[in-house]
Amino acid sequence: MSVKDLFLHFRLHWQVMLLPLFLWGFLLAAGADAAGLISPRFWLVLFVFYVLFYGGATALNSYYDQDEGPVGGLWDPPPVNRALFRFAVGAQLLGLAIIFFVSRPLFLLAVIMGVVGNAYSHPATRLKARPWASLLTVSVFQGMGGTAAGWLYARPDWSTLASPEAALGLLSASLVITGFYPLTQVYQRAQDREQGVISFAVHWGEKVFGLAILCMLAGGALMGWLAWQNFGPLPAAVAAAGPLAIGALVAVWWHRFDDDRVRENYVWMMRLGYLMTAGFLGFLGWQLARGT
Repeated sequence: MSVKDLFLHFRLHWQVMLLPLFLWGFLLAAGADAAGLISPRFWLVLFVFYVLFYGGATALNSYYDQDEGPVGGLWDPPPVNRALFRFAVGAQLLGLAIIFFVSRPLFLLAVIMGVVGNAYSHPATRLKARPWASLLTVSVFQGMGGTAAGWLYARPDWSTLASPEAALGLLSASLVITGFYPLTQVYQRAQDREQGVISFAVHWGEKVFGLAILCMLAGGALMGWLAWQNFGPLPAAVAAAGPLAIGALVAVWWHRFDDDRVRENYVWMMRLGYLMTAGFLGFLGWQLARGT
């Protein structure tokens, strides 16, 4: 494999959708001190989680799956070989080595997320082939895990995650991810069936659109309430509006949905993901700029 193909399988343009999770947890934990905590150390931790951990886990998933059809962020993924496995594992190990010297709470979280992330697609465990196990894995260890990482960067003490504010922050992120995750599978249901993967979208069919809308509504309401408590009424309205708007667009997609239009469904999913990410990043950047 070429170096370009190795990095393509990291799908960093796709991983950007996970950045808001870290920043949401960071903003809730840091509060008025958020801007002051942004330092070279902050950017190093963000790089480790975004590139080495998320990217490495995604590349490893590509290696295990041997995908030939479209996957999130790649309509036509390059063929994979053992070099991708070594590259992906090396990136994650490098990330663990770095984070060990930065923060022990983050190191422990990274180890847990790494183990579960590998179990998600490893042939011996293959959690992604079980509909409810895959949904729970992504919801808890990606939605909550990414948010917990941001929280622990600002408050490096595991006990603080037991606070009501932290718990609700983790839950709000988890709801949004729970809603969006099955939508990333609807365009590849035929491929999953061929591989014997009973994904959540295969298991539930078009009902995943209803689940997505409900989760977006609940997640948006909870994010709005947290924003009201921490930042004020206007940020609350903006924070709630984003997931609500995405939920409305999901309803439009559901109305237009045709299982045979694989390319169209793929484009819908990608555009919704990027739109949701842009809106969330815009909100978080706005709060940092105004000093929360």
